[in-house]
Amino acid sequence: MSIFKVISSVPFELHFGDPTLMGWLTLAFYLLAAVGCLACALFARRIFKDGNSRVHQIIWLGMAAVLFFLGINKQLDLQSWFTAVVKAIAWEQGWYGYGQPAQVLFLAGFGLVGVTAVAILSWLVRRSWRHYVLIFLGFLVILRFILVRIATFYGVPLPELSQFTGGFRVNGALELIGAVVISLTALNNLRHITAKPVPNTPTLDH
Repeated sequence: MSIFKVISSVPFELHFGDPTLMGWLTLAFYLLAAVGCLACALFARRIFKDGNSRVHQIIWLGMAAVLFFLGINKQLDLQSWFTAVVKAIAWEQGWYGYGQPAQVLFLAGFGLVGVTAVAILSWLVRRSWRHYVLIFLGFLVILRFILVRIATFYGVPLPELSQFTGGFRVNGALELIGAVVISLTALNNLRHITAKPVPNTPTLDH
């Protein structure tokens, strides 16, 4: 059976993923962060003065799309369908027999891709790093949360942060913290919008 047939065989069902106060608050900040990133993309020419406004526009648009997806996923629980698809493909392709080693490899690959993406973006915007440092830290915090969630789905043990916080489990708050940091940093970047230059117009000498 082809992969596309396997994917189509998995029923797609939508239901609330986290209908709690924390869940709705996280969704609100995800959407606020997405709007802030979109605004930064629209005003990139008036925020960044390093001559790479097109690169900044692409990066901020990409971050806005990722944050919007994460926000929607927070309440529609799309990862459950994605997990079911991955398991169905693994079963069809014969990967299921490898068990946890394959799951650990998948998790490590996902984390490596995320960290590599942040590293590449950091290098591209190195001349304007002050506008991005907290944004990327926020994404790394969210990435840690996502990795733990994936590990939970596949039963892969990861070190708990609670060993450093006196037993208090903070992973559930990491997602909200990351979204808040990104939201505030994007809004702060918008404060650096400069006035739009007025084009020179020819004057008539009398």
